[in-house]
Amino acid sequence: MLRGNGAPAPYGKDVNAFWNRWRKQLAQVSVPSRSAAGQSGLSPMLLDDLRQTLQPVARDCAAISLAGAATSPIQSFLSGHPFLPPGAVWPEGIGGPQLFLGQLNFAEVGALSDFPAAGLLQWFVDADENWGLTVDASAGSAGFTVRWYPDPVADGSPSPDAPTPTDAHDELPMEFVGATALEFAPGISIPSWDELTPAVRADSVWERIALALGESRSEPAFVYEEYLRGSASPLADHRATSKIGGFPSFTQHDPRGTGGYPAVDTGLSELIIELDSMDVGGWGDSGVAHLFGDPMALAAGDTSGVRYHWDCL
Repeated sequence: MLRGNGAPAPYGKDVNAFWNRWRKQLAQVSVPSRSAAGQSGLSPMLLDDLRQTLQPVARDCAAISLAGAATSPIQSFLSGHPFLPPGAVWPEGIGGPQLFLGQLNFAEVGALSDFPAAGLLQWFVDADENWGLTVDASAGSAGFTVRWYPDPVADGSPSPDAPTPTDAHDELPMEFVGATALEFAPGISIPSWDELTPAVRADSVWERIALALGESRSEPAFVYEEYLRGSASPLADHRATSKIGGFPSFTQHDPRGTGGYPAVDTGLSELIIELDSMDVGGWGDSGVAHLFGDPMALAAGDTSGVRYHWDCL
C-alpha cells in the first residue's frame, strides 16, 4: 500500500502485525492445496517440457529460510545485534541510530555464479515510518546503510542477542524480534511474464499447462504468475521467494531505471537479496524488500552502487 504522497504506508505496529500473521496463516492453508492441484494436473512429460522452456531464461539463486536463534556474530541472521568488530560504530540515520535488518555471510550461502564466495554483508535502514525509503530523486540511494566485511572474525564483537540502540520490537519491518539465523538452499529463479523473451511467451507449453489446470488458454500471463512463480510452483526448486540472486518480485512495479536506480540492462541493478513477507512477515501488506547492485563489486569492498527498495499492496 502507498500513502497519498507515493511513499509506502507505515507498518510494523501491533494492528498490522496481526493482519500479516492472519494472511500468512491463510497462505499456509491455501498455497499447498493449490500447489498440489497443479502437480496433479501436470504430467511428468509436461513438467519436462516446462523445464526445457524455462531453462534458457532461468537463473540460479539461493533460497532463504529461517532457522532458529543465531548464536555466532558472524553467521547469517535477521534482527538482533550485528557483527560489530572493535572500533566499529553503529550507523546513524536522519532520525538517530538505524535499524539493523540482517546480515549475510556469503561463506554460508554456497556457490552462486557472479557472487562473492565469502565476506559479510550488513543491511541497516532509517528508523522512520517508511524504513528509510525515499520517493524523490534520492529513491534507492538514501535512508539505508550497507557494510561489507571481507574477512569477519567473531572475537571482540557483541553476541547476536546483545542489546541494540534501537527498539526493534516496535520499529522493525519484520514481525519477529531476536537474532534469527538463516539457512540457504540451491534454487532456480525465473523472470516475470513481462521479462520473458517473445519466443518463450509464444511457446505452446503455456496453452497446454492452462488446459491441464482448467484455466483459460487465452490468459497465459495469469497461469504463469499464479502457478509457476513463487511458492505455488509445481517445480519444487523454482519456489524461491526470499532469496539471494535471481529475479526479483514486486507487489507494485519494478523501480529500476527510475529515481536513483540504475536500469536493468546495465548490470548494476542485479538482485542481491530479496526478503518476502511470506517468509519473514512484515514489510507492510504482503510486502517485499530488496537490495540491488553489482554483486561482484561487493567482493572488492565497493558498496557505493547498492540500492534499496521495498513495496507492498
